[in-house]
Amino acid sequence: MILEWNIEWQRLYVEALLETNPLNLVGRVKAAEVAILSRIEELCTSSDEQEEWQAMEDAITGLAALKREISRSQLSTVPERAELRRARLLAG
Repeated sequence: MILEWNIEWQRLYVEALLETNPLNLVGRVKAAEVAILSRIEELCTSSDEQEEWQAMEDAITGLAALKREISRSQLSTVPERAELRRARLLAG
């Protein structure tokens, strides 16, 4: 995939991939998804840019992987919170 920084969905996709702050990651993924879906709507009515279609398919796959990681990290912190609450109750 050749990245073109003037294409909004590609810029937003790369920003999501490079985001290291978990608090910002969900928003970046969502923004990239919205931009990709918007571009898909445009391409459905205006052209058949096969290369861009493939790039968007790859980006959607990458965002799905990021979303799985977000879910895993959120799930892994839930038991820790429950343990902290339990410890506080026992200590209190």
